[in-house]
Amino acid sequence: MTAVFASFAAWLFPSFGVLRKGFDNPSRLNIDAFVVLACWYTLIFLSFFIGEKFGELLGPGVAPRKPRLLDLNSNTIYYSFTVLCGVGIGMTLIVIFRSLSFQQALIFIALGEANSLKEALYEGYSVGFVSFRYLVLYSAAVAIYRMIRVKSFSFVNWLNVFLLAVSTVILGSRLIFIATLLTATLLLTFDRSRVRISVTKTVAVAMILFLILAVANFARNKGYYERNRLSFIEAGVSEILAYLGSPFQAAVGSAPVADQLVAGGDQTYRDYVDEEINLNTNSAFVHLHEQMGYASWPYIAVVCSFMGFLFRFMESLGKTIFLLPCGAILYGSAELWRLDLFHQGIFIVWILVGIGLPLVLICCQRVFALMADRETVLN
Repeated sequence: MTAVFASFAAWLFPSFGVLRKGFDNPSRLNIDAFVVLACWYTLIFLSFFIGEKFGELLGPGVAPRKPRLLDLNSNTIYYSFTVLCGVGIGMTLIVIFRSLSFQQALIFIALGEANSLKEALYEGYSVGFVSFRYLVLYSAAVAIYRMIRVKSFSFVNWLNVFLLAVSTVILGSRLIFIATLLTATLLLTFDRSRVRISVTKTVAVAMILFLILAVANFARNKGYYERNRLSFIEAGVSEILAYLGSPFQAAVGSAPVADQLVAGGDQTYRDYVDEEINLNTNSAFVHLHEQMGYASWPYIAVVCSFMGFLFRFMESLGKTIFLLPCGAILYGSAELWRLDLFHQGIFIVWILVGIGLPLVLICCQRVFALMADRETVLN
C-alpha cells in the first residue's frame, strides 16, 4: 500500500515544464476509476492479511530450535549463495562477451548505452546458469546485513557488494538493487521491537541511493537524456517519476474501460491512456486484465493469500536463512502496483533456490550424520 501511495504521489507531482513523467496528459481520476481500483487494492490487502493469519496459526507459536546450518549467521548457505551468484554473473558476462568484444562493451558504457549489453544477453536467451545471477539478492543482502550489524568487512562481503554493483550498473538490474536493500532492511530490523530513525542519516542515505540510481540510469540512457536536454539531476528525478507515476497513470485511465481490456488483449490500454511507448511495466491491474480477463481477480486473491501465508510461516521460524525468501516475497508485494512479479522467472528462482537450497543442505547434513552414527555403532 505504501508503494501504491508513492505511485499516486509521483503521478500528481508537477513536471515544472522540465521533468519527464512518462506521459503528458494525466488520466482523469473519476468515480468509476476510484471504485474499481479501491476494490482491487482492497482485495490484494485483505488476501495478504488473511494469508498471514493462516501462517501465524499453522506456524510455531515460538521460534523453534533450529539447526545451526539454518541460522542467518551461518556461513555454509551464505557461501553457497555467493558461489551460485558468482557463477550466474560470470556466465552472464561470458554470454554478453560472445556477442560483444570487451572494447565494444566499454564504449557502450562510456557512451551511456549500457542497455546494449542487456540486449546482447537476451539474443538467443535460454534458462540455465545465467539465472543464478538473480541470487545476488540473497548474498548481497546478507553482506550488507553483516557489514552494518556486526561490522564485518570480509573479502566475501565486499565481493557480494561488488557483484551487486555489477548487476546494477552493467546489467541494468535496478529491480534487484531495490529488492536487495529491502531484504537487507528486513534482516536488520527483524529482531527490533523499535527502530530509531535519524533524520540526518535518512537524508544522507536517500541522497546516496538517488546518486546510485541516477548513475545507473545515465549509464543506460545517457543519449536519450541528452536528446531531451535533461541534466544529470533532472534525468534522475525524471526516471523516478516515470517509474513510479506511469503505472498509476495506466491504472487510472484503464479502470473505467476494464471491459475493453478484457476483450482487446495485450496493449489495449494504450488506446485509452497517454503514455510513452517505451514504458512497458505499467500496472499489474492492466496487464493481468489483458492477459487473464476477470479471472485475474480470483487469481490475485489466491496468489496473495498464499504469499502472505508463506511469508508469515517462514518468518515465524525465527532468525533463519528463510528470512531471505521472506524478503523476496516482501519485494514482490511492494511491486504489485506495477508488476506481477510472482509468476516471473526471477521470482521463481528466488523462491525455489531460497527455500530449496537450505532444505537440501539440511537433508544432506542429516544423512551424513546418520551414516556417521551407523559407522560408529558398527565399529
